[in-house]
Amino acid sequence: MTNPYPHLLAPLDLGFTQLRNRVLMGSMHIGLEDSPKNVGKLAEFYAERARGGAGLIVTGGFGINRSGWLLPLAGKLSTAGEAQRHKPITQAVHDEGGKIAVQLLHAGRYSYHPLSVSASRTKSPITPFTARAMTGREIVRTIGDYANSAVRAARPATTASRSWARRAI
Repeated sequence: MTNPYPHLLAPLDLGFTQLRNRVLMGSMHIGLEDSPKNVGKLAEFYAERARGGAGLIVTGGFGINRSGWLLPLAGKLSTAGEAQRHKPITQAVHDEGGKIAVQLLHAGRYSYHPLSVSASRTKSPITPFTARAMTGREIVRTIGDYANSAVRAARPATTASRSWARRAI
């Protein structure tokens, strides 16, 4: 019988990085993302997946700002300090030969708090709160927050200013 996936375990050159194979661990929120005290456990969880052979791991979701976090005190990647706390997670995966990507999110109408905002005034089917519609300015700021969080994720030891959002207005 021939292998229906002959390239699955072959390296993949993405141009900016190379994956050791094409095995991707998709994002899942495992409940360790929301407390700084769990960074070691989260690092070990992802390191174990890298040891098991995952070429690319996508983390559970981390908010880009407070208005878009999943629930109050949920994990975010919106400050230099929060980015610094992620370094052991990234390093643990790299030490095992894997690559890791952070899932940046704005939970929108799925936020589980009464101050949730979304592109329009809507209620999700799984939360008791109706999101407030964002203003145009808030949407532009949210785009900037995504960009700034991405910069922080790529360079956790540096800080990113909010200048991107101001330039976009």
